[in-house]
Amino acid sequence: MDGVEFMTTAAVWAAGALGAAFALIGVVGVAAPEFAAHAYGIPADTPGTRSWAAAAAWRDIAAGAAVVTVACTSPATTIGLVLLALALIPLGDVVIVARHGIRDGRTYLPHLAGLAAAVAVAAVLLIL
Repeated sequence: MDGVEFMTTAAVWAAGALGAAFALIGVVGVAAPEFAAHAYGIPADTPGTRSWAAAAAWRDIAAGAAVVTVACTSPATTIGLVLLALALIPLGDVVIVARHGIRDGRTYLPHLAGLAAAVAVAAVLLIL
């Protein structure tokens, strides 16, 4: 296995791992929407915010499942493009948290980490 093939294989596995992690985050959110909303940076003190947190959790499960599926069945370029498109989710989450006036920087870290990981893996897959 040459260096490019090794890097591509590693990036495909990383994409699958990211998808699984996104889905797992969603499962936690479905099981405990109040915890997920708090971790997200939004108080879950009303039925509406708890419902919103549960809906976002199902979105994360679906997005994660899509990434895992694509990582298992598609060429590297397709996986990279799907990851790049799905990077809009954590980017949107950052915007939502900011628009709600959240100033605690720790709230942004999970979203920014997910965004950075998705973009980095996508870039590797698209460049190779």
